[in-house]
Amino acid sequence: MGTALLAGALAVGVATYLLASRETSGDGSRPNDAALSVPGLAERGDPAPDFRATGLDGAPVRLSELRGRPVVINFWASWCHPCRQEFPVLREIHDDGTSVIGVVFDDIASDARAFADEMDATWQMALDEDGTIARAYGVRGIPQTFFVASDGTIADRLYRFTSEEALLERARDLE
Repeated sequence: MGTALLAGALAVGVATYLLASRETSGDGSRPNDAALSVPGLAERGDPAPDFRATGLDGAPVRLSELRGRPVVINFWASWCHPCRQEFPVLREIHDDGTSVIGVVFDDIASDARAFADEMDATWQMALDEDGTIARAYGVRGIPQTFFVASDGTIADRLYRFTSEEALLERARDLE
């Protein structure tokens, strides 16, 4: 009986945490970032955590190599329907001259490669094979997009795909 009660309490706690972590305002940002933030994770105004990963093409991907330029970092997976909606917008952002890095989140590399090819994605794609990049940025679900200013600080963050306009507006605000 005691074990069942403890398991039930734990399940309620986990469900409450997951629901709170998904709460967003209409534009994809969280209405109360401070209340939902985790100490030590990337937040607006913080330096964007640097990372080095292997790209889908086998080449190294390193955020710090883009210092001095605005960068859009998008966490995605081939199985994520909203990610599929974002890719044409990310292509537009990339084609407009803003650096984009796609971080493959919890996906099979061959599936991610096939999806990126299908979507004609020509920007850098980093494989986050052990989840290190996602943990550094506090990503627990996708899609999530970070907008990094040319000074290397996080200017904004979208916790989900809301609209083409929201992505485009934030990317243009980086210039």
